[in-house]
Parts: sequence; structure tokens; C-alpha cells
Amino acid sequence: MDVYSTEKNKYDFEKKAILQQFNTDKIVLYAPTFSPSLTSAPYLLKEIRNLAETTGYVIFIKFHDLMDQKWIKEYKRLSNEIYNVIFKEDKNIIKSLLQADILVSDTSSVIYEFILLNKPVISFKNIAEKVLWDNSKTYSGLTEKVLDNFHLDPHAAERAYINMQFHPYQDGKSALRMVNAVKEFIEIHGVPEERKLSLARRLKINSMFGKPIENPFVGKKTNKISAILITYNEDVHINAVLENVKFADEIIVVDSFSTDGTIEKIKEHPEVKLIQRPFVNYTDQKSYALEQATNDWVLFLDADERVPDRLRNEILETVNSSNPTADAYYFYRTFMFKNKVLRFSGWQRDKNYRLFKKSKVHFTQDRIVHETLVVDGQSEVLKNKLIHYSYKDYEDYKGKMIKYGQMKAIEELKKDYDPNFYHFVFRPFYKFFNHYILRFGILDGKKGVIICYLNALGVYSRYKELKRLRNLRQ
Repeated sequence: MDVYSTEKNKYDFEKKAILQQFNTDKIVLYAPTFSPSLTSAPYLLKEIRNLAETTGYVIFIKFHDLMDQKWIKEYKRLSNEIYNVIFKEDKNIIKSLLQADILVSDTSSVIYEFILLNKPVISFKNIAEKVLWDNSKTYSGLTEKVLDNFHLDPHAAERAYINMQFHPYQDGKSALRMVNAVKEFIEIHGVPEERKLSLARRLKINSMFGKPIENPFVGKKTNKISAILITYNEDVHINAVLENVKFADEIIVVDSFSTDGTIEKIKEHPEVKLIQRPFVNYTDQKSYALEQATNDWVLFLDADERVPDRLRNEILETVNSSNPTADAYYFYRTFMFKNKVLRFSGWQRDKNYRLFKKSKVHFTQDRIVHETLVVDGQSEVLKNKLIHYSYKDYEDYKGKMIKYGQMKAIEELKKDYDPNFYHFVFRPFYKFFNHYILRFGILDGKKGVIICYLNALGVYSRYKELKRLRNLRQ
């Protein structure tokens, strides 16, 4: 919360310019939750339009990255149609919170941050047990509520109560207070040896990430590791994965000219070697990236993968072992559906080469997607699993499957066959049936249906693109 005090007036000049540009005196921020069952986005589209047209106020629309793409498109369309509706693409919601005069939301936790700025809030169908601001049980009357809160501010007393209860400090030094409190606790009590977690919580954490390491690797490092990633628009993952691979002796990122802030975040890690290079295909990009490694042992990860502590320990023990090792190692992967484990749906035996000796491998040139690593030597499998955060949301994974399918079509183009009913119907159906029934996707519930359907869609997209490419050649 300190930033709301230290930067309270940082954007005032820009706000003044915006208000002058639109000849108004107020900014309304609409920032709903992304949760499909709780978001107000589908129901307030017309209300937001009416508010903008009736009052002339500037309306900021700020959505979470996980908001359904359908509503992102609808509200972007609204901002294109109405001049005083501005769809905010930037990542910094703090700026919007500081500039706005009132917040419209639903169940989003951003409500509490805004109230602590001592400004009015209007919510729709908020599920909190004790609501101390203007909350509506129906998705109607937004314009009247905004005007009422600006003119009368009926919930000012409740807002003051919330401020005193939850964050009475306005000097921007709360973080310092927390640090000092921790230091004082440690001086008196020492550092706790373990977290006091319930058995259920420990079992859940252990099932996802493995049991805690009792003996982390502290042996002599006889071999160095190069960690390599290829990236394009990995803003969501890049900081986490770079922190995750810091145990490597060299980190190399080959980026395909990202446009979403990935590059800026990579540059915040001075130990990372960044190379920007146009993307041709996965095999070409990975082959180039592999050539950049200065160490023989290479850990080659995707940005959406994480190395848990036990796997990291196993990697270090393997690379620095005094005994003979294999030349390449497969990693089994735990597939994460958002933040939940997908246990079946064909992913239970998913594995890929991730650790290998550069001198013993190369990527085969006849594959441009799902590239194949050729190993000149012995391969083995590490026992601990990699965490794979492949599924962010429906639209993102759908786009990924379609992209893979289209690139796979380019590989298939050299084969002399024309897609027909068998390819368009039977092959996608069998893909779904195989993963959903034979590989027990049905046990993953709704997650299984979604993943198996999208995997089948990738197969259909392959043959659809192949048909198009063959027609172009004729």
C-alpha cells in the first residue's frame, strides 16, 4: 500500500490533461473480477455505455489478463465506438486507481485498495459478508449510482471506518514497519524452523510440488550448466522462470522480438544473456539457441515450465556426479490447468528431453514443431517431475493448439496426400476419444473435456491448413 502514498500525486498532471481533453471533471474506473461465475462484465456493457453517453465522464476499462477474451473484445469495441471510453492496455492498474474518482466493480479485491484511497466504490452482487460501500443486488442503475455517490457520497463514514481498521498509515512506511517487526521478532524468538501447516495443506503442496528437500545439494560443482529458453510474449511467465533457473551457471534467452513487456523484464535480470532473433520455426530457433551455450551440460526449458526443489537437487547431483552419467535425460511433467493439477487426459506420462550434453545432441531438421532431439548416446529419465503451466485460459490454449496444428501442416505438406473425411473427422475424433476415454481424461472432469477437445481441435486445424496450402500450390 505504500505506493499509494508515495506516488499519490504522481499522475495528477496527466489526469488534468485527460479531463481537459474530454471537457469533463471526473474519471470512472471499471475493474471487474475475471472469474466467469462472478464477473459483472457480461451484464454491465449497456450500463457502461449509458454512463458514458449520459454523463460525458471519462470511463477507464481495466481488465485482468485472465478475463474471457469475448468480453475483452466487446469492451474494446465499445471504446472504439464511444470516444470517452478508454480501454486500458497497460499493466499498471495502480496508475488507474490513483487517477480515478470512483471505482465500479463486483467481487474484485481491488475494491479494498481503492477504498483505502478514500474514494467511493460501487459494486454489483459482491459476495463479501460485510459490505461497507454501495453494493447493488441487480445489474442496473449504474448511472444513477455514480451520480449519487459523486454528489452525496453516502458511504463516506463506512469508508473512514475501513481505513482505520485495515490501513491507518498514510506515510508510505508500512513496508519498513513490517521489516522492523520481523527483525524484532527474530531478535527475540529466532527464526522458526518450520511452517505450521495443517496436514491437508501439507499433503496438497507435496502432491503438486513434491516433498521438501531435507538435504539440498551442497557438494562440489564439477560441471557447469547453461539454462536456455526461447521466448515470445512471455510476460506472464518470464520473471518466475528466470528466478527458477538461477541455480544454473549461465542463463541464455533467445527472444523473437516480444511486444508485451517480456524484453523489459528480462533486462531487469543483468545475469541473463539476451539475444533477439527472428522466429522461423521451433527447430531453427532451438538449434540456434543451443549453439550459444558455453557449457556442455544444457538445461533447455520452456518459459511456462518450473523446476521444483527436488528436481533441481536431482539435476545438480546428476551433473556433478563422480559416476558415469547418461548423455540426455527426459523429465516427466506435471501439467497445470491454471493452478490445478491435470492428472490424466493423456498427460500422465508426458515427458521431454530437458537436460543433456550439448556435444551429444542435435535437433532434427525435418520437424518444425514439437522438435525432436537426436541423442548420440544413452538416455535416461529423472525421477522428479517438472511443473508445466501450459494452460493459462481457454483462448490462450486454443490459439496455441491451432498454431501448432498449422505449423504441423507445413511438415505434412511434403507428404503426398490430400486431406479428406478421414482426416477432418476421424483423426480429431480419435484424438479426443484416445485422451478422454482411453487415457482417462474423463476423470479430470470439466478440465479433461476442455483439454481433450482443444487437443482434437489442433489435429483438425492441421488438416484444414494442409488443405489450404495444397490448394495454393495447385
